[in-house]
Amino acid sequence: MRRLLITIFAIFFSAINVSVAENYSMMSLGYTKHIAEDPHDSGGTTYFKDPEENGFVLGIAFGQRSNGISTEIETNYYSEVSQKLTSDVTVDVSTIASMFNAMATPGESEFYGIIGGGAGFGYSMVDTSYRSGSNTFNGDQNTFNFAYQLILGLGSDNYELVFKHSNFGEVEGGSGTTSDGDAYNADEFDSKYNSIAFRIKF
Repeated sequence: MRRLLITIFAIFFSAINVSVAENYSMMSLGYTKHIAEDPHDSGGTTYFKDPEENGFVLGIAFGQRSNGISTEIETNYYSEVSQKLTSDVTVDVSTIASMFNAMATPGESEFYGIIGGGAGFGYSMVDTSYRSGSNTFNGDQNTFNFAYQLILGLGSDNYELVFKHSNFGEVEGGSGTTSDGDAYNADEFDSKYNSIAFRIKF
């Protein structure tokens, strides 16, 4: 009986030890490529290129890792970039995002892989500048959208290197009246980021 109790307690405490989670906080800095995909205006005019522009991303995350699974809440700021949608239209785009991420992290603390994704919300800020001859328009619009991302990377001890593809849905710029009194339809596009970031746990 005594041996049985000792065996039961040994299994119990072993299970507890296996399931103990590693809690962490993390800061990240990365390089981004913003893509203004499928640009058009709200009046039905389609533009014919998907411009791309480089920027940076700053982030912070709080999470835990246990038994090869990581979950975390992550908040990022994507720096303002300027996208030339047409010869007459330029938009400045920046984004604040908050995501819940779930990732498989197979391996030991010394070296492990990262594969997973996240879902949450993005707050996109778009400032429009239009000029055609002497006719001009300036306006801004903010969009709050559901967002999601895919994540791949590698981790070692307190460092991670991750690639993310993030989609913040369709956003739009300002609309109103130009300097000549014409109606200006909002410019719209799918706001996406490809990023690679270095993350430090603390």
